[in-house]
Amino acid sequence: MSWWRRQRTALIALAAAAVAMVAVTVWLDILPSARPTDRVIEADTSVDIAGQTLTLGATEWGEFEAPSGSRTLSVRLSSSGGFDASLCGRSTLTEPDSSHTWISSRKGLDVSSDGGESSCTVETDAYRILLVFLLPDDVDGPFRLDIEGSDDDLARFDIDP
Repeated sequence: MSWWRRQRTALIALAAAAVAMVAVTVWLDILPSARPTDRVIEADTSVDIAGQTLTLGATEWGEFEAPSGSRTLSVRLSSSGGFDASLCGRSTLTEPDSSHTWISSRKGLDVSSDGGESSCTVETDAYRILLVFLLPDDVDGPFRLDIEGSDDDLARFDIDP
């Protein structure tokens, strides 16, 4: 029996693992970063996205308890709501100088929902949004806040706390 014949099961498994690794890399790393830039909506204070108007409110450092070596940045937004309102996607905070990116960690910090919603919702009435980001102590900003809309739109606010 030849070596190829004895090792065929292992070689098939190795080839399948290599294909799976490439597929996962494309799915998790390449496709999310291939966002078309013409769908980015730059905003000063307000933007229309996901069938509602989002307005940037106050930002505050250290409002919530954070682990040693880090601090929180709270970002408040208000939404006009509306009959066409739909859910928004992920909210990210990016430091343009270093390209470090953080996602909202409100649930991980166990922040109560008394201060507002965590993301865009389907509401006909106006409501508030509270985003909390856990950042290292040595990060001061300025930042870009990106909020994904339901139609592949991306609302972008510049934040300088």
